[in-house]
Amino acid sequence: MANFDDSYDPELGAACNRLAAFVEPLPAGGLIDPASGLTEADLALILRRLYATRHAEAPGTPPAAPRPVSRASVPITARE
Repeated sequence: MANFDDSYDPELGAACNRLAAFVEPLPAGGLIDPASGLTEADLALILRRLYATRHAEAPGTPPAAPRPVSRASVPITARE
């Protein structure tokens, strides 16, 4: 599971960690909200993009290119 503890914004990092914990056990491609069409893939994409920008100094800083992930869900980080 992704770890957002090193985000520039601790509140956003904590919220992302909670969202990652929610998304991780979802079946790949699962539908979250039929009314909006929100899927597990949408949430995973949002988390991947946020993960790529977690070191940005300020909002609006161009994001780093996201790393390719082998799973269609939440990005996996190296564990120490």
